[in-house]
Amino acid sequence: MLVDSIKINIKKKDAAKIIFAKTPLISKIVQFNNKAEDIHLEYIEFKILKYEVVSKKGSVSFFRNNSKKFNITMIVNTYSGYSESVDKMPMTVKRYVPKSCVKKSKVNDYEIIEEVKKQIIKYIEKKYKSDLLDNMNIQNIKLVENKSIYKPYWVANYNGKNIFLDA
Repeated sequence: MLVDSIKINIKKKDAAKIIFAKTPLISKIVQFNNKAEDIHLEYIEFKILKYEVVSKKGSVSFFRNNSKKFNITMIVNTYSGYSESVDKMPMTVKRYVPKSCVKKSKVNDYEIIEEVKKQIIKYIEKKYKSDLLDNMNIQNIKLVENKSIYKPYWVANYNGKNIFLDA
């Protein structure tokens, strides 16, 4: 399938060296210098969610419009569920990736979107509670864009355990 993917910066040979260097010395000695086996690429889907937030400061006034609109971009790892707010989008390239190399998402799209909305509300309430005397009332949070990108990882098997390395 054709996907937007983050560029691969580490070659397979270099990944094998890095993985072997990260293996603790005691493990190398006790386990008779076993090397990581089956080094291959896997891709994890990240959701790029752009939200438009409409909020009002203080009490509602009929004579003046005191609403404020701003955008928040969130990146969510669909495998682990970790999310963070970003200012700049990661650079991607178009790439053909076999479906067998894509890690299956543990969370469905609806749950991701709703959980991120809750995080945005908590973040805004926390930020503006200390900054302003008046409360910031959130009127609407609207999902503007939902896009997927894929991040490559080198995965190696070392004595039955998977070791992940950013590609």
